[in-house]
Amino acid sequence: MTTLFPMLPFIDDETPLSWAVRQAAFHTRGPVPAFLQDLGIPLVALARGDEQAVRRLCEKAGHDPAAVLRNTISAVGPRRYRLRGLDFAAAFTCGPVTRVCPACLSKDMAEARYSNAALRHRLLWKLAPVRTCAVHGIALRDLCAGTWDNLAGALQAVTALDVAGQQVRDVVRTVSPLQAYVAARLEHIAGPAWLDGQDIDQAVRATEMLGALDLFGPKMKASEMSQDMWDAAGRAGWPIVLSGGAAIRQNLMARVTSSRGKRAAPRAVFGMLHTWLSSHRPTQNPEPIRDILRDVIVETTPLSKGQMLLGKPVTDPHLSSVASIARAEGVDAGTMRDVLQMAGLLDAEDVAQRSNRLVVDYTVARDLIDIVKHAVPVSCLLTMLGASHALVELLIEIGQLQLVRGQYALASKIGKAVNGQRVKPILRLLEARFPLVEEVPKGFAYLSRAAEKSRAEAKFILEVMFLGHLKRGYRVSGAHGFAALVFDPEEIQALAESPPPGLSEASYFLIS
Repeated sequence: MTTLFPMLPFIDDETPLSWAVRQAAFHTRGPVPAFLQDLGIPLVALARGDEQAVRRLCEKAGHDPAAVLRNTISAVGPRRYRLRGLDFAAAFTCGPVTRVCPACLSKDMAEARYSNAALRHRLLWKLAPVRTCAVHGIALRDLCAGTWDNLAGALQAVTALDVAGQQVRDVVRTVSPLQAYVAARLEHIAGPAWLDGQDIDQAVRATEMLGALDLFGPKMKASEMSQDMWDAAGRAGWPIVLSGGAAIRQNLMARVTSSRGKRAAPRAVFGMLHTWLSSHRPTQNPEPIRDILRDVIVETTPLSKGQMLLGKPVTDPHLSSVASIARAEGVDAGTMRDVLQMAGLLDAEDVAQRSNRLVVDYTVARDLIDIVKHAVPVSCLLTMLGASHALVELLIEIGQLQLVRGQYALASKIGKAVNGQRVKPILRLLEARFPLVEEVPKGFAYLSRAAEKSRAEAKFILEVMFLGHLKRGYRVSGAHGFAALVFDPEEIQALAESPPPGLSEASYFLIS
């Protein structure tokens, strides 16, 4: 296969497209689109980092493709790219903007053996967070923006400019720590653990967003930020992210504290950081900064259970209004105010306002709320379980029912009650264990009569029943719960005379 001659070597800091532009100028003195077309290489394919296009260019140029592929930014999905094993969103690159260092281009021209193929575009200039020349310590410039054709011809267009003599004052500055981190990570050099644990573009964006919030405040919009402002934001964010998640959380909590008197909404407190992380379709993977911000908001902002927050529903709000809590828990708002007063979260004056907008600590009240939701007065159990008052007392004594004994229970409207969550399981057990019959089988008796005939305590009968030792029993149609149960007194007496293990003390004595 015919190769280009003489060879124009690839320089290890440039991009494949830069090399193609230089070869077009060197071999044809013409634009790169026509040059690539003659070689059978689609410009768009080379610009997107298609491996076959890069290899074909190397083959035509007689060059080892390894170094060229190492500097190839390849498309790997919709607006997703990869460079040296690192994946990132399209926004991590400059896109069709040609960013350059004027001093580097002047140096290219001064040292060129072939002036028409001197100017090269450095790989790092293609990355959005790279805004300062590491060699000359000046801000990079964005020459033009447009289509890929404009990008491809941009460096050739610079030959018509006297770059060194442009009447634009250079911004002198050192490379930011964040830019240095990006360059080092491309060389697979380890950096701060919190940053290394996420995609490179996400690490950069989180740092810049935190810095922008710290430097410019929550009213600043991303669309109003210049490249110099983003550079400053990266510098301001670096100390925040350097120590990891705990330091970031502390920084965000401090912002809430400073605005607490105004009870500001999260968007007002966290500005474009909140806007970015609220995006339904972020081009970057927003973890872990989104989780940190979400936890801060949950801990400091009144929320409703089930409310969507930064892409996830709130399952465990810390602060909430009376109305939100009552709605989430299915409890009357008036009752909820009484409960919150008992918990010490509202005073009598608050309750007297009858306002459902009052904000309280949901986590402190949660246990008491659970009691309210499931508490069943003992008087109601008589019907629910088909049991006498004495039988309910025995069920509480043997632990099958739990009496509500919270520190607020006796002072509340709950009164003497039990946890109703146990009622249905007990009824299901009776239905599963004892068959339903139309009439009482011969020799069987209802619970109280069976206790008399067997000369066993009712407590003993209940315990052996729940332990599964009582095999002969039925439910008689027409009654409900314990009122429907009939047992064999002889079986009960036999168990009482030879008690099985697991019974409480003194529960199986025979009646004298």
